[in-house]
Amino acid sequence: MKQNRLLLSALLFLVVGMTACSDGTKEENVNFELSSRSIHFGSEGGSETVYVYTNASWWNLSYSGGGWCSISPNSGNGDGYFVITVDENSSTSQRNLSGSIYSSGSSSASFNISQAGGVNTGGDDLPIPTGLSATKNENQISLSWNSVPGASFYRVYRSSSSSGSYSVIGTSNANNTNDNSPLNGYNYYKVTALNSSGKESNMSNYVLCEYSSAGGNEEKKPTAPTGVTVSNEGDALIPMIAIRWNIVSNATTYKVYRSTSASGSYSQIGTSSVNVLVDGNPREGTSYYKVKAVNSTGESDYSNYASVEYKANDVSPCPVTYGNCTVSGATMTLRWTVSTGTGCGKPTKAYLRVRNPQSGQYVDLETLSGTATSASFSYGMWINSDGYVYVGIILENDKGLSGGVPKVYDNNNKRWIN
Repeated sequence: MKQNRLLLSALLFLVVGMTACSDGTKEENVNFELSSRSIHFGSEGGSETVYVYTNASWWNLSYSGGGWCSISPNSGNGDGYFVITVDENSSTSQRNLSGSIYSSGSSSASFNISQAGGVNTGGDDLPIPTGLSATKNENQISLSWNSVPGASFYRVYRSSSSSGSYSVIGTSNANNTNDNSPLNGYNYYKVTALNSSGKESNMSNYVLCEYSSAGGNEEKKPTAPTGVTVSNEGDALIPMIAIRWNIVSNATTYKVYRSTSASGSYSQIGTSSVNVLVDGNPREGTSYYKVKAVNSTGESDYSNYASVEYKANDVSPCPVTYGNCTVSGATMTLRWTVSTGTGCGKPTKAYLRVRNPQSGQYVDLETLSGTATSASFSYGMWINSDGYVYVGIILENDKGLSGGVPKVYDNNNKRWIN
């Protein structure tokens, strides 16, 4: 019987302490909708953003299938997104990966990622050329690629669109050449390898280079991105500092920079092929972000900055850890330590809380500072009919209460139960 009363009292203390930490509601009927559940990439790889629409207060991602694919971020709260990035597939086999998004309950939604293999090689198993690059060099575009074992020479193709018809513009005995008459605008190139018998591999992945003959071949760098915003779309425990900006029409990638002050030195923290990047390792305090647009002709100027303030562990305190609690005569002394680890907020107040033996309710005997680590009181009037005293420390800050389990003292046998 006494054990049942002990259990009930401990549960009551925990409920009282945790009242400010939860609104008592239970998340039910969680639904997930994804902008795409089947995402396919070509062999050249790339990135794609999948948008999440859900009534879940928190969700996580799980996936497996190999190191060729990465997904970031892998968690969020409410509506959000995740970005899938896939490496180039140099093999001829299709690659597949399965994943799911789920909440704290059993609700989940699955998605599948696939990537085409490289085009089958051609005559006498000549490999497809890889590593093709194109750079504007004054009045021409310089091309280079990795050498192919067994190749006697290479054939270079060009098109005005990635999926258009490619025409031969020349051959080369080396793994490089120049296009001396590039198209005005976008030039797409592919390369094949040929052996001594003239048998040809299939085409490489394309590479893009923009060329302009206007104004003495003036390069067309991207303009600086506009509309830069930054916000924490996660929380204090799992931050998701998302930097967003407007798309720049002739940019192929973007570089994102961060500084500790608006006019300070900015350091690059990442690149993105889409107009969003998540800072997965934010710094404490206020951070300032700028973005540059990039293409084959160079980089834009910095964008205007946007800033966000991040406070780690800006959450309610964790329950105290009790130390050497003692009873001497009529005086009971509690001693404790305050957790400062990840996920534990800094307390501003501490309450000495004891259970009233008549009403069964907990009352606050004393309000202490958040840095206090001991408290003493006369315990005689708080002994219940079974000879027990229920007492504990509850911490508080502006995010809520710590909760916790009370200490129980057996006055009949002069010992602590826990």
